Amino acid sequence: MIRVIGRTGFSSNLEKSMKVRDIMEQLRLSDERFVSLLNGTPVTGDETVNPEDDLVFVEIFSGG
Repeated sequence: MIRVIGRTGFSSNLEKSMKVRDIMEQLRLSDERFVSLLNGTPVTGDETVNPEDDLVFVEIFSGG
């Protein structure tokens, strides 16, 4: 399952194995604005995600 947590939420199932960066590109998510967690562990765009995995994109908020 893929979930996006932030200003807007989104969830979807993954049909086939893909790289994190390809999923981010499809969802139009910036790696500068989101942290990727695969099964609870932070990962880079090079990591492969399988349909049974849990991938969460958490939006980074900053303020002052």
